[in-house]
Amino acid sequence: MVEKVVKFIGRDVIEENRKKAEGLRRLYDEAGVAVLEFLGGPGSGKTTLIERLVERMLKDFRPQEIGYIGGDVATTLDTERIARYGVRHVQINTGGTCHLEVPHVEAAIKALGGVDALKQLKVLIIENVGNIICPFNFPLGAHARIMVADVAEGEDKFIKHPLSTRVSDIIVINKVDLAEPIGININKMIEDAKRLNPRAPIFLVSAKTGEGLEELYQHLLGVINSSRKG
Repeated sequence: MVEKVVKFIGRDVIEENRKKAEGLRRLYDEAGVAVLEFLGGPGSGKTTLIERLVERMLKDFRPQEIGYIGGDVATTLDTERIARYGVRHVQINTGGTCHLEVPHVEAAIKALGGVDALKQLKVLIIENVGNIICPFNFPLGAHARIMVADVAEGEDKFIKHPLSTRVSDIIVINKVDLAEPIGININKMIEDAKRLNPRAPIFLVSAKTGEGLEELYQHLLGVINSSRKG
């Protein structure tokens, strides 16, 4: 009996978050801002990747047209790195929760200046807490959910985390410059990802060397432009 109750509560919480996420999506659309959510495990290179992408975005957008919400259990370290570029930014510290939820984002938008501030943005980046499992179960209404997996995590990363792979809109295999030195078969990673999620484009990237960054950026720019028109 207890087991059934626990399972029911879990489904109920996830479903309630999904409904709230739909409300966030409507808010984004009404404000005319494209939202990109970056998800991945600790050390996968999410923040460095976002830094490189923001550098590229600044050739097309003004700093005040870019927003960043950084999610972490503690510290403001990642947000400090992004804030150096002059973009609008706010930090969320969950205090122990392993993922962001809709109320976190709602509070962050309020801290940015509310709906009026949101309308001034063209793109809002959300960096979720470093975790390869929980954040994927709690969507935040983003126009694109970007899964970042690095080769050092192992070439079996996608098959070990099939749900996370399936719900992603874009898959980034990061740190590809390390694949050969540590003996990782990138082709296997690509095949596994495609089998689990044939609809998501896959980008091979090195945030350190710049390999694949322009291709990824051009795809994201297409998402930004189509989302804002919608």
